[in-house]
Amino acid sequence: MSEAPRKPKSMFRYYDPERDKRDKAVILAHDEAMTRGEARCLVRTVDGELFSYKKEEIGFVTGGPGPKIASGPGMLVGGTLFWLATLALGIFAFIDQGPTPGERTGMYFVTAFLAAGGWYFMHLGLAEHRARKLRKARGVPKPSLQAPLHLP
Repeated sequence: MSEAPRKPKSMFRYYDPERDKRDKAVILAHDEAMTRGEARCLVRTVDGELFSYKKEEIGFVTGGPGPKIASGPGMLVGGTLFWLATLALGIFAFIDQGPTPGERTGMYFVTAFLAAGGWYFMHLGLAEHRARKLRKARGVPKPSLQAPLHLP
């Protein structure tokens, strides 16, 4: 009784000739779609397979260093917190009579900054929500945007 060789679990990428063949087939299909004028991106899925996504199917990029919000609902919660802070500081800036004109200008600047952050978080959250709905409707796998793309 012989057992199939087990793949070692490691953070390093091991050479897999079958994966390279699948990647080359996806790259050819991707190039054909690009020549037809479709806007597409080559991204690995959460399973590690290469896939050609349309721009609207990706959502937002979660890669990069440091802690991050990786879901659409998380972005919407972050955006809501930004908008609540914007509202609180805006009300304080209009009601409070103590600040000097320079301090009041600073509060308006911070309020505008918080509003821009709230808009950006909401924009990213809604983009991820739309992309998740599109992927589900089309049967497209979820992209993995944390790891760099290594093409053959």
